Amino acid sequence: MELKWLKDLAALVAHGHFAKAAEARYVTQSALSRRIKALEQWAGAELVDRSEHPIKLTTAGAEFMTSASAIIERANEAQLAAANFARISRQGITIACLHTLALYFLPRLVADLHRKLPPFEAAIVPETRTIEEYLYALRNGTCDFFICYNHPSIPFDVDVDDYPRRMISRDRMRPFGDPMKFSGILAERDERPIPLLDYGPTSIMSRVMRDTIDNAPFERRLRTVYRATLAESLGAAAREGLGIAWLPETIAHHMPGIAPLTVPSDACVEDLDIVIFTSRHNARPAVQRIWDLICDDYQLPSESL
Repeated sequence: MELKWLKDLAALVAHGHFAKAAEARYVTQSALSRRIKALEQWAGAELVDRSEHPIKLTTAGAEFMTSASAIIERANEAQLAAANFARISRQGITIACLHTLALYFLPRLVADLHRKLPPFEAAIVPETRTIEEYLYALRNGTCDFFICYNHPSIPFDVDVDDYPRRMISRDRMRPFGDPMKFSGILAERDERPIPLLDYGPTSIMSRVMRDTIDNAPFERRLRTVYRATLAESLGAAAREGLGIAWLPETIAHHMPGIAPLTVPSDACVEDLDIVIFTSRHNARPAVQRIWDLICDDYQLPSESL
């Protein structure tokens, strides 16, 4: 049994619909449904009455939820206590981020901060999490900053007072591939099938890519041949000539063997804001020094924030 299964059930109880609960948990509806079924198998009882709309708990489910809520609360308290102890004992900062940004963007940012501030230790945590989990890490002090992409397709239902954010840079997502093999394949007159290197459905980048290609003139010719969660994996597949991947320019430009492909319109290229979050409850001096500098020296205007 996994703690996230209990949190999935709690979200389903709160929202009453699988679709809404999945959105709140930043997973696909099918993934949430599988996890609820796995929890029911572990519990040995049907916990959810799927014939009711909105969905309700069974009698066994209601009894189970009482204990599950207590487990979630105790786990959160234990994590918070451990994080607070660790935060008191360390002098550096922890930055959680998307793996893609950890490769090239974060080293440049931290190097620039070191040139402007007293020495500090920076621990980079490039984990694949949901947005909800990243924000919870900010709240409980597991990390001091969270850096990610911002785009209209990525929902950020975040209290800006609790989690102030600043746009600190920009990136672009565009199609890359072997230029000798795929030159001109995205043109409207071209009829060749397009081998697509796709993101996993729970990936943040998947939402951005889908928003880009769903209405593209070549959309009907796309054929998924490879799927991965990380942009770097798709880039490696593109280097092997497997197909075309929509990649952030910050990493694609470091991959020899692939190049940006000509697109029929700018609608096939997406601008991405790079955004940093912190928690207003984090009063550590090192964090405040960095945040003050970011607000003064790095903030860029953005209509999406």
